[in-house]
Amino acid sequence: MAKIFDFPRRPQSEKFMDDVSPNHIAEFLAIDNPTAPPRVLSAMALAMIYSTYLSMVCEEEKFSTKDLFDKELNLPIYDEEKIH
Repeated sequence: MAKIFDFPRRPQSEKFMDDVSPNHIAEFLAIDNPTAPPRVLSAMALAMIYSTYLSMVCEEEKFSTKDLFDKELNLPIYDEEKIH
């Protein structure tokens, strides 16, 4: 009798991260924003990718993104006055 193996399915969010291309998204954004500097377009593309990835992971884990952003985050943020 043959053994049937049950392999864990790969999450859709991981497939998304493997398939998405920040350069292609930045090129698409450049069409709508021809005067934007390339660094800005790259940053926008990455922000869109990671925002989508966060939403997908939270959905897969059945965790509300609202719970993440209702609290005040104490992240170290660059501040010119404190770096002198």
